[in-house]
Amino acid sequence: MRRLSAPLTRIRQRVRSDLDEDPYLKYLLLLAFVLGAFWFWHLAPNFATRDEMDRILDPMVAVGVTLSDPSIASLQAGIEWGRVPFGATFYLFGLAVLPVVGIAAVTGQLDIFDAFVYPNGTFGTYEAWHATPEWVWMVVISLVRLFNVLFAVGCVYLTYRIATTIRDRAAGRLAAVLLTFSWGFLTIAHEGGEDMPALFFVLLALYLLLGYVRDGTDWRFYGASVAGGVAIAFKLTAAPVIAVIVAAFLLRAREADDWRSALFRPRMVVAGALFGFGTIVLGFPTVLAAGFDPFFERFFEGSASRANWATGPTAPIWWWFLRGYFSGLSLPLFGGAVAGVVAGVYQVWDEPEESSAVALVLLALGTYVLLFSQWHDFRVHHLLPTFPLLMVLVALMLNRLLRETPRVGTALTVFLLLTSGTYAVTGDIGYASMPRDEAVDWFDANADRNDTVELYRVHLQDTATPHWMDVKHRWTAESETVACPRFIELGYRDLLYLKDGTYYRNGDVQKRYVRELVSEGGDYHIVAEFGPRPPNFVPERARPGNLLDLVPYGIVPHTDQYADEQELEPNQYTLILERNQGASCDPNRRAPF
Repeated sequence: MRRLSAPLTRIRQRVRSDLDEDPYLKYLLLLAFVLGAFWFWHLAPNFATRDEMDRILDPMVAVGVTLSDPSIASLQAGIEWGRVPFGATFYLFGLAVLPVVGIAAVTGQLDIFDAFVYPNGTFGTYEAWHATPEWVWMVVISLVRLFNVLFAVGCVYLTYRIATTIRDRAAGRLAAVLLTFSWGFLTIAHEGGEDMPALFFVLLALYLLLGYVRDGTDWRFYGASVAGGVAIAFKLTAAPVIAVIVAAFLLRAREADDWRSALFRPRMVVAGALFGFGTIVLGFPTVLAAGFDPFFERFFEGSASRANWATGPTAPIWWWFLRGYFSGLSLPLFGGAVAGVVAGVYQVWDEPEESSAVALVLLALGTYVLLFSQWHDFRVHHLLPTFPLLMVLVALMLNRLLRETPRVGTALTVFLLLTSGTYAVTGDIGYASMPRDEAVDWFDANADRNDTVELYRVHLQDTATPHWMDVKHRWTAESETVACPRFIELGYRDLLYLKDGTYYRNGDVQKRYVRELVSEGGDYHIVAEFGPRPPNFVPERARPGNLLDLVPYGIVPHTDQYADEQELEPNQYTLILERNQGASCDPNRRAPF
């Protein structure tokens, strides 16, 4: 029991010591919490991303199936239902579902989980979402996102610890505030998912490994192995942590007095590998419910297929890197990050005292870059693990400049803090007035309870849909809805049909239909509009492979995104059309979607 409580005791002592010795730290963590939690309820009861919805549904389905037929077999079947075994998010999001189960049990409303007995996935599981009381979604989504905010604050603290361990507290503070001012980091803090928890455990592993390289203590190596296993259990793309653990083992030999004895530690290596693998296996509930087959399928086949899975236009991989970093960091901070990497490489050769630690950070960064360079495309959230690593390198560079050339160091530090802070805070404030939230508010104020809105998207999460409102989507049976609803809603993705040469949405019939709607040439007229209207309703996106088109992405925080990335202001553009009074209705009317 004492062995189990020892790590928690060390953590408490470390945090308490840092807060006592660094009077600025608590304000940095408070800043991270405030920016991460600002307007955290945006879009709820709808979801910030499809991933957020999927991860929330997994434990709710397990609860629903188990309550419908209480048995171990039902629990196993409910766990197996998930679209793929997404690991440790099942446990984390399950904690957010537990209060709802408790409230429902006390108030006699456990039947609300009937909707989650193998729910119909049509239109983003709309039937289950619509049938479930709104308060359920508000509670679960709020808790899930607050969990994510707490992990984000933890990431800021660990970034502080890493830079402090390498250099000093001044460097730690700089790294922490620069990470907090990384807009891509803040956007991920505003959604539920596995990215932020996985990052937390990657950083924890790196921090422990820095200590292992320094003093060679077994418990740090074991702790890093477990933390790395938890990170991979949350997100498979945390796998580079394995290379970091191996590198730390080798770097320890460089620092040790006797490099042979440092390298020849078979018991520690085997135990660490078993701890890590065991943690990964236990982190996937499908292993406990369905054995190893789904686990290995996800781990090997799913990971291999992602590299060639096109979720964006074909473009040089450098374009995707710049697109992600410009958007996630801002142009000035990206420039600082590049300088930080160059300075870090130089420091490995020039600063023997810190070279092993900096080399470990660079290796972690390089491994992630190498991983994503093999993909067809990726998003800002995939690059998230590299943000704190880059900020550590930037902080070390600025810290050195402040000591050796104070005027240059001060000017550069102030410039990066002001520009990145303005960029991040401006983006953060934008959550208070997002187009889809405003569109839902408009429906609440102007639509009647028996009205229907027609939608053309394939998923609920792509739309501004009030929870109470009936919708007509492309899979709705004609016998179950009205032929000519009062409202039609168009979004950014619908307008992509108007853009020639898109990689995904093409079709002359759909293009003519959307153009007729926005031109108000039929039976519907525009009654409300939210978000910045694209020129002539045609979305403008950066041309694949064009560098100049990417420049605005590093100047304006809210820019368009692809695929499963959280959609910001441009992607949330919403146009609401209302049926003209007196317009005749063709009972055989069909939208071409």
